[in-house]
Amino acid sequence: MRILHISKFGHPERGGIETFVRDLSAEQARRGHEVAVLCHQARPWMPTDRTTADGVLAVRARILCNLGFIPVSPSFPLHLRRLVRERRPEIIHLHLPNPAVLFSGLLPAHIPLVIHWHADADGLPGRLLRAAYPVYRLFERKCLALARSVVATSPPYAASSWALTPWRDKCVVVPLGLDPARYPEDAKIAEDADLPEASAPLVLSVGRFTYYKGYATLVEAARRVPGARFVVVGDGPLHGAIRDMVREYGLAERVELSGELADRDLRALQRRADVACLPSVDRAEAFGMAQLEAMRYGVPLVSTAIPGSGVDWVNRDGVTGLVVPPGDAAALAEALQRLIDHPRQRAAMGQAGRRRLEEEFTIVRVATALDGVYRQAQRSPRSG
Repeated sequence: MRILHISKFGHPERGGIETFVRDLSAEQARRGHEVAVLCHQARPWMPTDRTTADGVLAVRARILCNLGFIPVSPSFPLHLRRLVRERRPEIIHLHLPNPAVLFSGLLPAHIPLVIHWHADADGLPGRLLRAAYPVYRLFERKCLALARSVVATSPPYAASSWALTPWRDKCVVVPLGLDPARYPEDAKIAEDADLPEASAPLVLSVGRFTYYKGYATLVEAARRVPGARFVVVGDGPLHGAIRDMVREYGLAERVELSGELADRDLRALQRRADVACLPSVDRAEAFGMAQLEAMRYGVPLVSTAIPGSGVDWVNRDGVTGLVVPPGDAAALAEALQRLIDHPRQRAAMGQAGRRRLEEEFTIVRVATALDGVYRQAQRSPRSG
């Protein structure tokens, strides 16, 4: 099958959607599909067209400028038109939110469109985005009307998204997944990584420094867990504010904001961590791919029960980790301390998380489910 993925950004950009699209497209190519990915070129040095080692054609449209979180690329529709003409895709798989909805008129009606609904666009930050959403929504609705199937990543998110309400009959739940083979085993980590030995229990959090990640709550919680070391990996617009908060509270010796890390060092931290924490406070955190990465290494989770989000659907409270109310620093600290104080519980929850990953969230299982979605979309009548 010839598949064209349309994503806002792609590998090597860090992020849940980017990681997922990378693993999914590579797995689909291994299955014999002809796969291309069209996305925006986040960095000037990236090649515009490149076939990856996995056999996936990656096409990146140059960005003229960014309006808030929105990349503006006059060449994007030209690349889209060219790929449709030259690759003749049998499925177009559009990952939303994505400014590519503005070019819905270029999507041929005879090619089945599958939309992957990663998050509601109206929950994204910034006054500019809020002001632009009514216009975006017009094109979003057009894409949803054209789609033959809409893939939501969890039952809670599918049920809570008001934007999907008119198209419930098209919705199917397929969770996100990752490729465990890209996450090396212990021996390989020990060989590659060069990190100092841990001197205290390690709480690890990985993500973009943006409003919904809840890192201010995590810093507040760190004050209440004096025996632990905290490492927060990532970058983003709030990095400076969180850094200032760490300094103000006198936590610089225990709370490390490492910025972006090379994969080998990040994997070493993930394997070494005693607890992985996702302190998000808003349903813009729709799933939490970082939770799957922690599960890969048998690390128990502490996350939040965000109404309408799939985060606490992934992390089963009392089974794979602990779940606390969003924005509650005291409850977050109590959960972290509980796991730090009970190593047997940590180990049991970590192993339960690894089993859950293997049973529900591997990219092989996800790709198999999406093959079924594609076949159903091809049998469905045209929409729109």
